[in-house]
Amino acid sequence: MDSKALKLSSFGVAAAVASFVFVPVTAWAGPTVSVPDFKNQVGRLSWWSPRVSRQLADALSNELALAGGLTVVERQNLKAVLSEQELAELGIVRNDGNAARSRQMRGAQYLIMGRVSGYEDGVETKQSGSGMRFMGFGGSKTVSESKAYVSIDLRVVDSSTGEVVGARTVEGRATSTAKQKGSGGSLAPLAGLVGGATGARGAGAYGLAAAGTFSYEESSSESNRTPAAKAIRAALIDGADYVNCLLVIRDGCLASYQQQESIRRSNTRDVLQLD
Repeated sequence: MDSKALKLSSFGVAAAVASFVFVPVTAWAGPTVSVPDFKNQVGRLSWWSPRVSRQLADALSNELALAGGLTVVERQNLKAVLSEQELAELGIVRNDGNAARSRQMRGAQYLIMGRVSGYEDGVETKQSGSGMRFMGFGGSKTVSESKAYVSIDLRVVDSSTGEVVGARTVEGRATSTAKQKGSGGSLAPLAGLVGGATGARGAGAYGLAAAGTFSYEESSSESNRTPAAKAIRAALIDGADYVNCLLVIRDGCLASYQQQESIRRSNTRDVLQLD
């Protein structure tokens, strides 16, 4: 399977797992929100598709519900909800008080508009190694590290007025690492040294020659790669916590997010050398 398929499939797995998370939410416990499909502002991403756009919206909906205090109304699978209401109205399902009823759907007070504004592999790479050998024996170690950049933008929009009541940009780097170890040795240097020092002849020389043929090598490798889906999921969790702070917790945590935003803007501005 190629890297494109692996990345796309990782989004599918992430969304599938998310859809089975049980979220105990008290009815109408807090402000109601809904999440439209995500937008891609990066351009050509090998793993992007309309399906991924919907999966990201589903993932953010789950994280918003799990953050606590918010009521997330379903919009991604609206056809399924309407179908259940139609079954009840047509009398196909028993109306025992638990059947779905039409004209009872909760409206969303806020829309959480999201877009992927940046994703790039290999923005930072680092490699280091060490090794040592003595008398034919030793080992080596190599460690490499690669970082991917991810950025998402979220806007919280009042559905009645269209006013943007909050905005959050999440920027971060996801780290992938690889380690390689090797060790080995040979008796050839030692056999040569002994033979030269003792002037071995006959059977002794043959024995040293035979010992000099002994050698061994062993190696191991280990890699830890952060999937694109997991990196973006981490950004979505941060975004969901911000929305919960803005609409539910309010003043108690906004100062912390404002400080983070000030640092983020400063760090981002510093990468560009202005003329």
